[in-house]
Amino acid sequence: MKRSKLAPLVLSGVLAGATALVPPAALATEPPPLPKDLPAFGADKPLPVPAIVKSTLPNGLTLWLVKRPVFPKVSAVLVVRGGGVVDPAGMEGVSQLLASTLKEGTAKKTSRQIAEELQAIGGDLTVSSRPDAFYLRANALASGADRLLGLLGAVALTPAFPASEVELAKENAIQELEAAEATPDYLASKAFATAVYGDHPYHVVSASRETIDKTTPELLRKEHARRFRPDQALLVVAGDLDEAVTKAAIARAFGAWKGEGAPLPPAPPSPDARGREIRLVDRPGSVQSTIVAGRTGPAASDPDWYDVLVANTIYADAFGSRLVRNIREDKGYTYSPSGSFTTRRAGSLLEMQADVRNEVTAATLLEVFYELDRMAATKPTADELAGAKRYQGGLYLLGNQVQGSVAANLARNWVNGLPPEALGEFVTKVNAVTAEGVQAAGWKYFLSGSQSVVVVGDAKAVRPQLELFGAVKDVKP
Repeated sequence: MKRSKLAPLVLSGVLAGATALVPPAALATEPPPLPKDLPAFGADKPLPVPAIVKSTLPNGLTLWLVKRPVFPKVSAVLVVRGGGVVDPAGMEGVSQLLASTLKEGTAKKTSRQIAEELQAIGGDLTVSSRPDAFYLRANALASGADRLLGLLGAVALTPAFPASEVELAKENAIQELEAAEATPDYLASKAFATAVYGDHPYHVVSASRETIDKTTPELLRKEHARRFRPDQALLVVAGDLDEAVTKAAIARAFGAWKGEGAPLPPAPPSPDARGREIRLVDRPGSVQSTIVAGRTGPAASDPDWYDVLVANTIYADAFGSRLVRNIREDKGYTYSPSGSFTTRRAGSLLEMQADVRNEVTAATLLEVFYELDRMAATKPTADELAGAKRYQGGLYLLGNQVQGSVAANLARNWVNGLPPEALGEFVTKVNAVTAEGVQAAGWKYFLSGSQSVVVVGDAKAVRPQLELFGAVKDVKP
C-alpha cells in the first residue's frame, strides 16, 4: 500500500496519543482493481423465511415451531436467559460448570442411559453457557421427535448433578484452564476482556480455580433452580414435524415446569469505550507478540449495528479486508490476522488479533491504528462496499440452509432482543448499508484513540516499542 507521504503524519498523531485525523483526502487510497474480464456476480437469492407458529404455554414458556419437511429430521433449541451475567459474586464462571454437568444424569436417567437413548433415535444433545443465556441444542430423526423432546425436557427440568459427575467436570475444568493459561491467545483474551469491560459481567472469560474448587452439587442445584424458569425461556423446534403432535409432546415434556423466586435481572448496559490504553502481559522468552485491539460496540437492536457489521468486514473481518491486505500481504508482519464482531444482548465487541514477530510489534500497531483511523477518514470504495455486503449476505444465506442453524439463529435473535422476523431481514438490511453509513460507523466506533490494546509477549523485547505510543500498563498473566 503506497502512502509514503502519509506515514509521518499518521505516526506523529499516534505517538502523540491524539485522536485527530489527517485530512481524508490524504488517506484516500484505492485497492488494486479487479481484472475487467471477470463475469458479473449472479443475483442474490432471497432467504426463504419459514412460517413460524408462535405460542406460549400456561407456565410462560415461549414456543416457536418452524415446519421444514425437506429432511426427515427435527432440531430443537431451548434457550434460557441467565448465563454468566447472573453468576453470584465470588463464583464468576460457575455457569460454565452448570452447563457441563446439566446432561450428566437426571432424576430418572443416568448419563449413560441418556446417551444410549439419543443414539437409538439418531440424535445428539449439547449444552453450552454464554454470557446471556444457556443453550440446549438437540437433533434427531423425525421419527424420534417425541423421545427427543422428552429427553430435552428431563435434562432441562430435572438434572441430578451426581457427585461423581460434578467431580469429573471440575477435574476437566482445571485441566482445560491449565492448558489455556499456557497459550498467549487465552492470556490476551482474558486481559482484553478486563480492559474493555472492567467489572461488567461480560469480562469473565472462564471459571477461575477458586470458582471450580468451591463448586458443589448442592450449589449447582441451587443455581439451576434460580435460573431455569419457563417464563424466561424459548423453545424453537424446526424440521419435519406435525404441529399438533409436536405441541402435545412439548406439553408433556415441559408443561409441569415451574419457576421459583423472582425473575432474574437483565444484563447491565455494556460500558462505553474507555479510550486508548495499552496493556502488556509479560511472557518471558516469547519470540512473537500477540496483539489484540478493539472496543465495545452497538447492541443488535441499535440502528448502527448493520453499518458496524459492514464496516468491520471492510476493516478486518474478511480475508480481503484492509488490515489483512496491509499487515499480511503488503508488510508480511503476520500470517493470519483476524477480526471479529461479537453480539451480546447488552452490546457488542469489536476485536482484531494478530501474532507478529517481536521486532515488528510497534510497526504492526502503527498499521492497526492507521487502518482504524482510515475507516473514519474515508468512505469505502464501491468495490469494498459491495464485497463486504456480498460476503456477509452469502455467509448468512449459506448458514441458514440447515434447519438446525435456523433454530439456533432464531434462539440467538431472541436472546439479543430481536423478533423472529429478523431472520428474514438480515440480507435486506445489509444491502441497505451505504458508504456514508460505513464512514459514520468509522467515526463512532473505529477511531484509534477509542481502542483498548493488549499485547502478550516478552516485555524486555516489546516494552520499548510500546512506550512509543504512551504509557504501558503491566498486567499479570
